[in-house]
Amino acid sequence: MSSLFDSFFGFIFWGVAYFRMRKADGNLSLLHNQTVGGYILGAFNVFIILVGIFFLTLGTYASVEGIIEAFEAGNVGSVFACASEGL
Repeated sequence: MSSLFDSFFGFIFWGVAYFRMRKADGNLSLLHNQTVGGYILGAFNVFIILVGIFFLTLGTYASVEGIIEAFEAGNVGSVFACASEGL
């Protein structure tokens, strides 16, 4: 679950929000009148977005593989059960 939600809200959302805020400010001209600091911030936010996508894809894959391995090892009884799981 963490790979699904934290990668989006912790990385991808804020990287995209940076570019959306620059567009709303009218400062998204990456080719005209841009400073070195602007290029560094843009590259950093692209890096943040890519890290978020990396965590999203590989983290979700690892979570699904862990569930499959636990099911095959017998640690999980069945996919659906009508028995009471209460204490």
